[in-house]
Amino acid sequence: MILDKYNKLIHCLWVFSIIIIIIGSLVPRVETPLNFWNADKVYHFIAYAWLAFLPILGFEARRLALFAALSMIFLGILMEIGQYFIPSRSFSLLDITANTLGVITGLYAGIYIRNRWK
Repeated sequence: MILDKYNKLIHCLWVFSIIIIIIGSLVPRVETPLNFWNADKVYHFIAYAWLAFLPILGFEARRLALFAALSMIFLGILMEIGQYFIPSRSFSLLDITANTLGVITGLYAGIYIRNRWK
């Protein structure tokens, strides 16, 4: 596959992205660049789509890639539970839904690109 030579870079980018999402999820107050109705849901969707997209491209073994991508749903749930205990943050089922939809979208986008570049 074309991306094989970039696997290590993709892995590093994925781990870095996870760290950024964890930090952003657990700080007391987050300022977003654009604020509109339900903007945070859009941010959740994009972030978790990205987190699921990267392992599909970066892991050679399909099962490992699928497991890594789907594990981002669990990460999203854990981050929402963590937000329950942070001042000025709250637990939200809608955020979990946006995270999960993002993971599913990122997973399918990654599979599509992976198959196209074979």
